[in-house]
Amino acid sequence: MEKVLARRSDSSIANSSQFGDAIASLNNSTSDAVGLTAEAYTSEEFLQRERQSIFTNRWICVGLGADLPNVGDLFPVEVAGMPIVLVRAPQGEIRAFHNICSHRGLQLVTKPCEQQKRIRCPYHSWAYDLEGQLKTTPHFGGYWQDTYEGFDRASKNLQSIRCSQWLDLIFVNLGNNAPPLKDYLQPVIDRWSVYDLSLLRFGRELKFEFEANWKLAVENFSESYHLPWVHPQLNNCSRMEDHFNFEVGENHVGQGSKLYRIGAMGNRTLPVFPNLQATERETVAEYISIFPNLMLGIHPDYFLALTVDPLSPSRSVERMAFYFVGDGATDNRYEALRQIPIDLWKITNDEDLETIERLQKGRHSPAFSGGCFSPALEITVHQFQRLVAEAISQ
Repeated sequence: MEKVLARRSDSSIANSSQFGDAIASLNNSTSDAVGLTAEAYTSEEFLQRERQSIFTNRWICVGLGADLPNVGDLFPVEVAGMPIVLVRAPQGEIRAFHNICSHRGLQLVTKPCEQQKRIRCPYHSWAYDLEGQLKTTPHFGGYWQDTYEGFDRASKNLQSIRCSQWLDLIFVNLGNNAPPLKDYLQPVIDRWSVYDLSLLRFGRELKFEFEANWKLAVENFSESYHLPWVHPQLNNCSRMEDHFNFEVGENHVGQGSKLYRIGAMGNRTLPVFPNLQATERETVAEYISIFPNLMLGIHPDYFLALTVDPLSPSRSVERMAFYFVGDGATDNRYEALRQIPIDLWKITNDEDLETIERLQKGRHSPAFSGGCFSPALEITVHQFQRLVAEAISQ
C-alpha cells in the first residue's frame, strides 16, 4: 500500500488555493507525510467543501433496507445538509427524493412512517404518490378548484435522487456523477467473495453522537496501532500484532485480524459462514473503510456496518448495524450470543469516542500542525487523508 500511495500523484492537490501547502505534503510517502491540519477538523468552510465535493460526488450510505421493510415506508435522512426521504416504492425497490414540497419547499417527512399511500405536505396538503408524482393540489386554483388553466402538474413532481442498494445498505449520489455502485464496491465484493453475503440477516443497531469531526472516527477505525492503550480488553483477544493491512482498490482501505475468537457460551456459538475452514478464514476478521464514511467489518459469525455523518465540524453521529448469518441466527435462542459482539463493540466504541473527542480538542491548539504517520501501522490513515485531500481539491 505504501507503493500505491507513493505513485499516486495529483497536481491539483498542490494547487488547491487555500489548503494547498498542507495538502500537498500528503503526496509524500507515509514516513514523510504531514497530516491534514487543524482547520480540516475545525473549519466550517472546510466542512462545506467536503459537503460540496465528497458528500455530493460520491456514493454515501444513508440507510438500511431494514429501515423500510414494507411498501409505503418512508425514512428521512440528511446528506451534505440536504433533507432526503427514502421510500419503499410499490414494486419493492427503494427510491430517494429531495424531502421538500414542490410548492413552498416545506420539509415533507420528519420521522419514519409506515405503509403510507401518499407523501402529503402538512402545509397546504399537496400529495405525492410513492413514485414521487404530484397527485393532489387542493384549492390551488381557488376555492374547490385543484388546478387552473396552464398549470403543469407534472413539472412539480418530487425531485428524485440517484439511489442504489448493496446487501441491506442504501446509497445515494447527490451529484448523479459517481460510477455505478457495483463498480465502486467491486474491490470489496472481490475481497469478500468467499463469504456468502446473501445469508446476512439484520439483528440490531446502536447509535452514538459525539463531539468530534467525522474524519477522526474513520481514521480511528482504519488502524489498530491504538489497541493496547485504548482497548486493553479487546487487545487481550485481538492483539495489535495480530493485525494486518491489505489493499482494496484506490478508494477504500483495509485491515484485519488473524486471530479472531468467536464468542461462545459453553459449547454454543452463533451460526457461521459456510466453508470458512476450506478458505482458512475461521479465525479471520477484516475491516474495510469505504470512502468516505462507511466502515464494514466481516467476522466468521457476524457482519458490521458503521456509518458516521457530520453534523458540524466538531459534532458527528454514528450508526452501527449488526447482521448475523442465516435465518436461524436471529431466533430468540441466540439472543444472548448475539449480545456478545454487540456489547464488545459498545464498550470499544465508547473507548474510541472518548479518545476521538480528545483528538478534536487537540486540534484547537496552535501547536498542532498535522501530525505524522507510522510507516508500518498508519498507512491506512495516510491513504484516507489523501483521499479527502484529493476530493476537496477538485
